[in-house]
Amino acid sequence: MTFRRLGALALLGALLSSVLPACSATANVGDVWMSLDEDGGRRRSVFFTDSAAITCIAEVGVGRQDVTLEILIRQIRGAAVGTDDFEPMDQVVLARDLRPDITKDGPALIAVTMVPSSIDEEGRLKEDQEAPFSPGSYICEVMLDGVMQKSAAFNIDYPPCPTALILAGTPCLGFYTFDTECPAGGASGQPQPTCVCSGKDWVCR
Repeated sequence: MTFRRLGALALLGALLSSVLPACSATANVGDVWMSLDEDGGRRRSVFFTDSAAITCIAEVGVGRQDVTLEILIRQIRGAAVGTDDFEPMDQVVLARDLRPDITKDGPALIAVTMVPSSIDEEGRLKEDQEAPFSPGSYICEVMLDGVMQKSAAFNIDYPPCPTALILAGTPCLGFYTFDTECPAGGASGQPQPTCVCSGKDWVCR
């Protein structure tokens, strides 16, 4: 009786091992990376608080209907506005639940893009190109049918100094830390005069 039961279980295991790979092979994630653009061409692992957009690219092959592709961007380290005192954290800052089409001529590139945002008067997040990204460490996680497939880690850092001319009174807090001092003519400009990120805006002297 015991021998028969073990034999049946072995047979069931063999059948499952032959079926499960075939099912999973009908959808897969080949690669995940971060980019400045939605075409995935300008790969990066480090971005800056003044970036215009940050995109997670998933290379996906789909051979069956009704596949659920979920892409999350999770912040795992952050700091208070204007400081570089980073602490561990765990919050999902972007989530997309997608139903990709079947791919016929090779894998498809699926892009999910973060844009700068701020909080409106009613306490809701809104897209705001004038706002900085929150500095810290992040992970883009890609799942198929609820099962984690691949991920890409990246950082958002404070840039050293603005590239172009700094205008006194323009916003700096969040893009830079408190008391950041930079050449008024931009990062590669003359060292004097300088501007300091004092309060919310640049103060030049």
